[in-house]
Amino acid sequence: MVVSHILALFTAPLEILYWIKWIIAYIAIRLYNALHCKRFDLYDINALGDPVKLGYIVPRLEKELESPFPESHLQTKADEVVFYGVNSKSECLYVRIARGCNQVADAWIYLRLANGKTYNLSETFGYQQSSDDKCETFSCGKLQMHYLIPMRRWRIFFCGMLKETSETNDVGEEVFVKFVFLWKASSDVYDLTLHTNPEGFASAMARAGWKVPFVPPVKKFTDAVNFYAQSGVVTGTISVNDGPDYEIYLFGDRMRGLGKTANIVGCKFTTILGNTPSNGLNFHLCHCSIPYAFKNLPFGFVVDADGGLEPIKELDINISPFIAEKSKNRFKANFRAGDKYEVSGKIGKPIVFYSGQGWSGYLDLSVIEFNVKNRKGSGLILSGEVYKEPKRPAKPLPSLSLPESVPLTVQFTDETSHFGEISGGKGSSLGKLTQLSKIEKTFIVPKGLIVTTASYTEFLTPAIIDAIRNLENIAYGNRKGDLQDTCNNVSSIIEGTLLPSKVCHSIIEDLKEVFGDEVNQRLFAVRSSATGEDTAAMSAAGQMDTFLGVQGLKDVNTYLYLLTAKKLLPESKTYNT
Repeated sequence: MVVSHILALFTAPLEILYWIKWIIAYIAIRLYNALHCKRFDLYDINALGDPVKLGYIVPRLEKELESPFPESHLQTKADEVVFYGVNSKSECLYVRIARGCNQVADAWIYLRLANGKTYNLSETFGYQQSSDDKCETFSCGKLQMHYLIPMRRWRIFFCGMLKETSETNDVGEEVFVKFVFLWKASSDVYDLTLHTNPEGFASAMARAGWKVPFVPPVKKFTDAVNFYAQSGVVTGTISVNDGPDYEIYLFGDRMRGLGKTANIVGCKFTTILGNTPSNGLNFHLCHCSIPYAFKNLPFGFVVDADGGLEPIKELDINISPFIAEKSKNRFKANFRAGDKYEVSGKIGKPIVFYSGQGWSGYLDLSVIEFNVKNRKGSGLILSGEVYKEPKRPAKPLPSLSLPESVPLTVQFTDETSHFGEISGGKGSSLGKLTQLSKIEKTFIVPKGLIVTTASYTEFLTPAIIDAIRNLENIAYGNRKGDLQDTCNNVSSIIEGTLLPSKVCHSIIEDLKEVFGDEVNQRLFAVRSSATGEDTAAMSAAGQMDTFLGVQGLKDVNTYLYLLTAKKLLPESKTYNT
């Protein structure tokens, strides 16, 4: 009895201090909300005559937020996108790309199938693919993600090597995996702003220490938790070692992080992502602490079967200590989002990912099985810590931009050759390899030049354009006709069309500049380099003709005719289609 009274005397000042800080933080949050609009208040069903507010046209803000941010943003802030999904067969997907400066990126892939096999990247560090001036695709190595419609549909693609493990094989082996997924939104956007839960966020701030007495860290909060998410479904196919396509259907979230990296140093977090297939309940729960900002910040949301989204107001997560003898630990979470929920379940064996871009730290990922309101579900539990800011380059690399006027020909040494929309797949790759060979000095790229898409535009005549349109209509079934005869007709028209004199002149001048007086004695290879060829999605290997041993400037131009004409033969068109 006496001890309890003594403890009450000691804790009373702390309790009073907490409530003073809570009141200050709550008032500051309310003032901030009064002066700042919600980020996604973009639609109004009563705004007659406004196609944007009525949802007929995608708002520009959504396109900007869903696209990769410029290098200036990456100097101080994160730029990452994450997709997650599970289903009733305990299948699971977790993919993430976090972009860094100078085209560097991190990629995480965790894929679990119904047969118990899991697949993940052995090497998470990689580089972003060329953006061709305006970047709309998140990429890291062989992983690519981009929106089809902002906030509504995304495409996820991977074609490369993953480490395969199973319950009977922890060591694993490298296998070739190709997957293509389509993510479709099934809820509104949850935007982690101070509007979401003023009372709960004020409590989290009051529990933390403040660097400046009686000045709540509102600015640090808004800079650190620049985050939004949506529920959705993931559908697609997976192929392992060129085996048959395996179809998969998952329920989960898409998450976007854009926070200021300096403000999240020291952050510790625990996130629970779950879905109950029997009633379509989907939830995203997170507890997060950042020094001098907030402690045990509760945020997240619940989405019901009808797509209604309700933000989390209260959250308590309890994870049992790890015991080596146990195969699975347990967890429990109580939260309120409109209704009150209690979730409890088992945690599987964790896999560790390390992050070097966006934030520098680690993440433990484990598959979970749980019960909520007498219904079974599955998901993921993520826990981690941010150690420090990621390393920034002292001087960012200058970004390439498309030239205002595209030349008719470019040499491999010209930086303009790096753009696939100018030089095609093979041409842009040869240009990049030429630049890399000067740095690495461990391989040699032959000299050469590329006849650009600008030359192709100059070459097109009304007769060629009409013939190609007719070919497209027949190939796609819009018009009846024989595909082979139509292709042969287009090829004949091309072979009978003269190459414009200025294109011939540009080819001759560039060849002379590259090879000098020996140009007529050299033997050349004339190859195709169409846009869309030689990408992760289509290799085009061996499908187009290559002319070897071509000698003399006149013969080079002659074989350009033949190469262009043969690209429209039935075999090539069928392959491309």
